Amino acid sequence: MSNNKWYTPAGKSYNFHMDLLQQKHLMIAGATGSGKSVVVNGIMYNALYSAPVDAANGKQFILIDPKRVELCIYKRLPHVLRYASEPEEMIQALQYAMALTEARYKAMQRDGLRLYDGSDIYIIIDEFADLMTTQPKRVKPLIQRLAQIGRAARMHIILCTQCPLAKVIPTEIKVNFDSVLALHTATAQHSRNIISVAGCELLPPYGEGYYQRPGKPLTHVSEIPLFDDATLQERVAWWTDQTRTTPPRFLRRIWPEQDCKIQLTI
Repeated sequence: MSNNKWYTPAGKSYNFHMDLLQQKHLMIAGATGSGKSVVVNGIMYNALYSAPVDAANGKQFILIDPKRVELCIYKRLPHVLRYASEPEEMIQALQYAMALTEARYKAMQRDGLRLYDGSDIYIIIDEFADLMTTQPKRVKPLIQRLAQIGRAARMHIILCTQCPLAKVIPTEIKVNFDSVLALHTATAQHSRNIISVAGCELLPPYGEGYYQRPGKPLTHVSEIPLFDDATLQERVAWWTDQTRTTPPRFLRRIWPEQDCKIQLTI
């Protein structure tokens, strides 16, 4: 296998998950067991199917996993720049994302660009409430700033929470997430906190939601595709097997160290 070419696996892509990937930032919120992890797994599956790891249109990830078990299956993928599950590691991962964003803006300024010409990076936070409960003073300004300036730098946040309270998703953060997938909630007030109207509390406990996008009407999603563990593991194995023969050198090609001034290793 060539050292400078990556091969994407065969499979299916679903328009729903591909549409989620196209959003600038995305919030996924709902009660415990409503299907947030199912949606994230679907996003990852489709990203791994659709995009090469080392091309300008590729996709990379920074994974923040407070529960330690939801995203760990993906941590050895060549697409993953950082995986963090410990409190200090999670802050460092957000700081790393901020450094990459600033480096991209410097590159855009140098080249006279309004939109970064390179790969998309997704910062996936599996349970935002954990971060806001333990380290709100450090987390809030980082997320707020990333959400504000990340769009042009092609840095996207996918923020998940099972606790859609105002103190977890304050207005300063929520205003930057104009794309929202709201799943079943415990109360009507939780629904209002997510999509500004009641109704999510009436959804089935699992598998349905309301999808809000810029310029589009609120859409009822009646069947969210489910990817079982075996399917996910097969997709992950495809990529991790390639790393044994093709080292992930793409990092230095996309973000030269002299531009971002940080150590780009995984």
